[in-house]
Amino acid sequence: MMKTGIPKECMVGEGRVALVPADCAQLIAAGCEVIVESNAGLDSGYDDAAFAAVGARIVADAPALYASAELIVKVKQPLAPDLALLQSHHLLFSFLHLAADPGLIATLCDLGLTAIPFEAVADVHGGFPLLAPMSAIAGRLSIIRGASLLFSNRGGRGVLLGGVDGADAGRVVVLGAGIAGSHAAATAVQLEAEVHVFDLNQAKLDTLHQRWPQIRTHSADAAVIAEHCERADLVVGAVMLAGRRAPVVLRQDSIARMHPGAVIVDIAIDQGGCIEGIRSTTAQELVYRHLEVLHSAVPNMPGAVPRTAAQSLSAAIRPYVQQLASTRLDDLPQLSSAIAIQAGRVVDPVLQRELG
Repeated sequence: MMKTGIPKECMVGEGRVALVPADCAQLIAAGCEVIVESNAGLDSGYDDAAFAAVGARIVADAPALYASAELIVKVKQPLAPDLALLQSHHLLFSFLHLAADPGLIATLCDLGLTAIPFEAVADVHGGFPLLAPMSAIAGRLSIIRGASLLFSNRGGRGVLLGGVDGADAGRVVVLGAGIAGSHAAATAVQLEAEVHVFDLNQAKLDTLHQRWPQIRTHSADAAVIAEHCERADLVVGAVMLAGRRAPVVLRQDSIARMHPGAVIVDIAIDQGGCIEGIRSTTAQELVYRHLEVLHSAVPNMPGAVPRTAAQSLSAAIRPYVQQLASTRLDDLPQLSSAIAIQAGRVVDPVLQRELG
């Protein structure tokens, strides 16, 4: 059995913990040794005593955690404090979004370790079971966040997304009908906004329209996207291509023609963003104004609801953690096919193509 380590996340605004005590208990019952950095779960509502009560070993700090564990299970990609402690013998299992971060790829390769991104783990149907729960949360949050940024006291154009008698409903454009986009569209419909969704996949659009007939669906034609975004109050970017940098689908010239005080929320920022020129924001600096339009693009958006998100993520990853801790990677085809970096070499063919 590999010793499984759960470090405290160090990204700004990240309160999630990769595994909650209930799932640690299941791992320990299966014979896994689980090591948790002190206070790793505090922002998700789980103190050290909750982990210790199920048999996890608590260590004082990150150096002790990385020195003790072989399998490192965390939520977000490693930052400088993590990278200083990672070593070649570690197996890293977390969200990585490497296509948008060549620098991180180079550093992980220099360390000589093996890394499996959560977002690369696929099921037999071609779905992404570890990405899906966080995409759903991010999609819902994008509408809640966008709706609040439209308030005039937040710098927005003073529009209530859900229309009331005698007033127009807010106009929402969702770019992408995957899991994040579908949840964003559904949340906007429930607020009684006018909702338009664009995607290249007609089957996804049909499924969304069947469930929510109020949604107006469109094939992703660049000119039609530009026309609708220019008239929108809120645009949500939710375009993701597995393992690849997100394609740009909304250009600066269209943003310049949007209403002053309109809002853009880019969920795809982890993969570089699908809005031309957009830059990452943080939980502390949530939004910036550019071309008189408010832009919000927080890479760890589900970190704003850490208890809900940690519980959902932990339940999804726990079976895979158990497999990694107890079985040779070569004997786990679903996980071995998701390896991005192996012993310091980029082995994912999609990532190899992205790197040229």
